[in-house]
Amino acid sequence: MFKWAQRFVRIFIVFFTLATVGLSFMLAYYVFGLHNLDRLTKPKVAFWMEHKWSTAERSNFEDLANKLKRLPSSKLFFHVGPLNPDGGLADDLEFQAENFASLPSDNYAWIGQLRSEIDLENPIVRANIIESGQWLLSQGFDGIHLNIEPVRADDEAFLLLLQEMDAALPDVPISIAMDEWQPDMLTQFIARLFNTSIVSYWTSEQVLNFRQYVDEFVVMTYDTGFKDSKLYSFWVEHQIVALSKLMDDETSLLIGLPVYEEGTSFNPEAENLESGLIGYTKGISNIRSNLKAIDGIALYPYWEMDKEEWQILNSYLNHEIDLSQ
Repeated sequence: MFKWAQRFVRIFIVFFTLATVGLSFMLAYYVFGLHNLDRLTKPKVAFWMEHKWSTAERSNFEDLANKLKRLPSSKLFFHVGPLNPDGGLADDLEFQAENFASLPSDNYAWIGQLRSEIDLENPIVRANIIESGQWLLSQGFDGIHLNIEPVRADDEAFLLLLQEMDAALPDVPISIAMDEWQPDMLTQFIARLFNTSIVSYWTSEQVLNFRQYVDEFVVMTYDTGFKDSKLYSFWVEHQIVALSKLMDDETSLLIGLPVYEEGTSFNPEAENLESGLIGYTKGISNIRSNLKAIDGIALYPYWEMDKEEWQILNSYLNHEIDLSQ
């Protein structure tokens, strides 16, 4: 009897050890990931551009074009909002199509508004937004970039806007800015645990519902409140891993990184271009990410890019510095 007990204990210890080792490897794989630096490619670089470009002089566009020519490829979101409550645009917008055509970039009209300031449940408002988009396209823009925020997971009116815009503009690239992704079940568990409400994030189901009506998601990874740069890099990496796997062959992903110094729930010592690029590098080299879906980075905002940040960006693109560690 005692020998059988000893044998049982030994078998239990062996199985427990194997299970612990296996669980540890699985945890390491999903949390820290396996990385292959051969997956690294030069990203497309997008910028959110300030409102003044609607009336900028030709010389400004020439200077901008010279900067963009140094990048592998680029996309620009030109601010043309905010939308009026009725879904229309300001009356003072002026565009010179030839100025935008002179840029070596894809140029999108950036239409934005606070969700609380616009009634998307009203079909007239949605129709006016689409009409505004059609007019902007006639002024020389290549696509529409929607930045209406925050959009909650149950916002059926925003989904209706995307459906109607896709139907009205079937051949036009539609890009949308999104809050960060979070696993809904875990997030709600944490909210209940701490007796609070967490609402400013997007779920996997939400992305999948919107995916069929848009061409591009731009995730705004910043304003996290993190105070540690390594934690922010980790956050960016896992936004890439999770979101890239939600894309299909018709949609792509841009990773929004900050280049500003002040903001709500923002620490520039932790959240900055360098730590963001480290996270981006780890994200695309992580073998769990869908590399085909990742289009590059989007920097917010262009008008706060300083000399040091341009140096970091150019050095990274030219492989002169290693941000992979």
